[in-house]
Amino acid sequence: MKSKGLARLKVVNCNLCKSKGVEVVYPATISKSGSTKFSYACTNDGHGEYYQIVRCKQCGLHFCSPRLNSSNLENEYSKLSDDIYQKELGGRIKTFQRNIVNISRYKKKGHLLDVGCSLGSFLSEAQKKEWIVEGIEPSSWCIKKAKELFNINIRQGTYKDLNKFGRKFDVITLWDVLEHLDDPLEALVKCREVLKDDGILVFSTVDIGSFYAKIMGKKWPWLMKMHIYYFDKKTIKEYLKKSGLSLIKIKKYKHTIGINYLLYKLKKINSLFYFLVKFIKKTIIFNKNIYITFGLGDFMEVYARKDFSLEV
Repeated sequence: MKSKGLARLKVVNCNLCKSKGVEVVYPATISKSGSTKFSYACTNDGHGEYYQIVRCKQCGLHFCSPRLNSSNLENEYSKLSDDIYQKELGGRIKTFQRNIVNISRYKKKGHLLDVGCSLGSFLSEAQKKEWIVEGIEPSSWCIKKAKELFNINIRQGTYKDLNKFGRKFDVITLWDVLEHLDDPLEALVKCREVLKDDGILVFSTVDIGSFYAKIMGKKWPWLMKMHIYYFDKKTIKEYLKKSGLSLIKIKKYKHTIGINYLLYKLKKINSLFYFLVKFIKKTIIFNKNIYITFGLGDFMEVYARKDFSLEV
């Protein structure tokens, strides 16, 4: 490709079944917009800007191809900073408090590892519930902020470095992380390797097979260049099987966000709703930053454990 912004892109096979056969679902929009800046902050407003999205003809997995290679992705995430995420910590904390309650139905306490832990707000909330916590995160900025905000020490690295902890964990979590990774299958295998035999793996991720995602089509807000893979319930179950894990439960994942953050997102996603919510904020709640919990079904929360009958 001739475009300077797309020069580092590579064509990839299906991560799940290794097939080369794909069909284009949504053509790339990045080149059309002329964008050459790659923003991978989870709060970025690049909705509608994405690499070409294809569907595997064999297993049905949706993913981006061509896209950045693994080393370039890791470099982008190591340099990442996200001031908006820090401003939205209130909503994140409320979401994570609910997550901890859900986890407690399976495990009450022990050693917990959060992969892609960002500023460490989930670890901070888990620690308050007497979990022994550790985290790993590629961004040096996030690691510094975690120490400043929560006095939590986080290891710099990726899922490839999980063996460096030198221990196994009762619970491993990945909150809205799996869709960002170059090799989600390897990531799940690595998680299994450091999970205790009776441990629980918990993660949230996008669901492109949801009703909302289907009716929105190419206008679905979570089609973004920071998202590399787009799972549905069928492909997630296959991922778990291939990584030696068995499904416990899949449920709808809910996010809690502040109305200020909602306005920030709506400004790019839907101008009509943006002005409606802005009007409500000004006239009804008198410019307070209230918190809203919502789940449209296009994110799923997955619980899994080791399956000793499956070979990895």
